[in-house]
Amino acid sequence: MTRHTDTITGTSADSPTTTGTAPRPTDTSYALARTGGIAAQLVAGTYVLGFIAMAAYFVPRGLVSPIAEPEASLAFLVENHAALAGWYLVLYLLGGAAMVLVSLGVGARLSPAPVLARVSTALGLVWSGMLVASGSVALVAQQAAVELHAHDTALALDTWVATSVVQDALGGGIEVAGALWAGVVGYAALRTRALPAGLGGLALGLAAVGAVTVVPAASEIATSVFGLGFIVWFTWLGVVLVRRRS
Repeated sequence: MTRHTDTITGTSADSPTTTGTAPRPTDTSYALARTGGIAAQLVAGTYVLGFIAMAAYFVPRGLVSPIAEPEASLAFLVENHAALAGWYLVLYLLGGAAMVLVSLGVGARLSPAPVLARVSTALGLVWSGMLVASGSVALVAQQAAVELHAHDTALALDTWVATSVVQDALGGGIEVAGALWAGVVGYAALRTRALPAGLGGLALGLAAVGAVTVVPAASEIATSVFGLGFIVWFTWLGVVLVRRRS
């Protein structure tokens, strides 16, 4: 009896192509990437609104750190509660939710490197969850501090300072989660060319800046550079992802 074997011409899904050409994306992966691109533009928009509100409204009205000036920070919260709540709602809850779609869209585009695509998606979802958690803590803490302030200023002050530390640790104080995601995406982009090399290089640069936010002396300036840089990066990413890759 003759034994027949199947011959595979070309390359398998687990082996690299000899020409270095990435597999052609499916319609489903393109649709997911396009959705991620639209979400990336939304995230960039939340960053822009956040910086504008901070520079044009909050800082001129006396916004200070709860750690540096607890009493002044609580007084500012009581007077500007609605505006602060709206700021956190847009920047953290809306932006964090949109990051879910961005993470999935980028992962779909990076499919030529399946392992890196999965890692980037996982890290992006972690970052998204931390942003939503940070915004949720901020909104609940603000409401609690305002209500306590009406009858117990000391307790309101303690509550505000303690919860501000938790909120800052989850998102805004250090940017390790975002830096890890950007680092993996940047590396995968340069390795697969699934995203422009410039976009990958910028992602690696932002990852380095995000890592610097763990250094107390450099945290404030590094956080600002990280946020401003991501306005450019998310805007660029959105344009790239909405285009069908040839």
